[in-house]
Amino acid sequence: MGIQRLADLIRAEAPEAVSSVPLERYRGQVVALDASVAIYQFRTAMPKIINRHGQNISPLQGIFYRTMHLLENSIRPVFVFDGKPPDLKQAVLAKRATIAGTARGGAGKGAQDSCLWSTQPEDPASEDPPQWLQKRDSETLLSCLGVPYVQAPSEAEATCAALVKSGHASCTATEDLDALPFGSVRLLRHLNAKHGVLEEISLPAVLQKLGLTHEQFVDLCILLGCDYCDKIRGLGPKKALKLLQEHGSIERILEGPCREKYPSPANWRLEETRRLFLQPEVAEPSQVLLEWREPDEEKLVQFLAHEKHMNETRVRRRMEKWRETRLKRAQPQGPVPVIRSSPRQRKMSEFFRVKKHPCKETKTQCGRKRQKRQQETVLGT
Repeated sequence: MGIQRLADLIRAEAPEAVSSVPLERYRGQVVALDASVAIYQFRTAMPKIINRHGQNISPLQGIFYRTMHLLENSIRPVFVFDGKPPDLKQAVLAKRATIAGTARGGAGKGAQDSCLWSTQPEDPASEDPPQWLQKRDSETLLSCLGVPYVQAPSEAEATCAALVKSGHASCTATEDLDALPFGSVRLLRHLNAKHGVLEEISLPAVLQKLGLTHEQFVDLCILLGCDYCDKIRGLGPKKALKLLQEHGSIERILEGPCREKYPSPANWRLEETRRLFLQPEVAEPSQVLLEWREPDEEKLVQFLAHEKHMNETRVRRRMEKWRETRLKRAQPQGPVPVIRSSPRQRKMSEFFRVKKHPCKETKTQCGRKRQKRQQETVLGT
């Protein structure tokens, strides 16, 4: 679910923090992706692709094409998988599972979290494979593509944010905005945009425009509504922001006249929720091995085409397109112009040979002799 209405509030109150960027801007950079969100997107947004085993392989195909698209654009993705959900999230997970129980495969991302880390098989032959199988297949696919993945001990967004804060990644790519209160300084959304223009949110710019510290921003996210505790009823986004800007913390808001107007929920676990955002359990970035290798096409075909029964021709065609694109990018964009110096202007003497006068005497001597001859002619001598 993420943080309720946070994206709308940021666009309204801190529009300078949101920008449209081309995918090419991240060329050569590391992007940390929330794998659970990606799997959920492909599972719900794409038409079902049922293989001969009766399994829906649309999430697997979606991960394959998205990863190839990123690699084709010289972007280095690293996928982060959810671990065991925090205890604070169990209540909301149970609620979502109940709501989605009537529609098989209709559970949202949050309802999947509780079983993504589990390795207990449910029914691998069902049309919608259990999440543990989707996770295992995604890891196998990424290994064939030479793309690293990380197993988070708890929330994937928290480990993505830790990778960004430590400089191991440039941004977190996810549709949920939970990565911002977890501390990701840059968030990238709409990675599936066909036109290649993405939405980038800068956390430092958000904090500056809203006039909040990171701790106060976490309080704002709690007031808006998150996955770890109930929200205060009747308190809208703009009112919550205004009160927090005036009072500085949730406790001070509730100590004033707002105590009766906006009572806190019963058994409200405010401090535990704060601690979860500010001090989350994450995979230690220094212990994470991020290494990208060349894709193994034959292993990829063996897995996707022979085991999962994806169309082999399409798989090989996509790999061929990737190779052609990479080769094209490696070549110079055009012939290097040869710069020649301007030709030296030639003298007239270089075109025509100029004969020297046979007389080696000076002009003064020649002039005197000419004058003497003219006098002799006049005198008749």
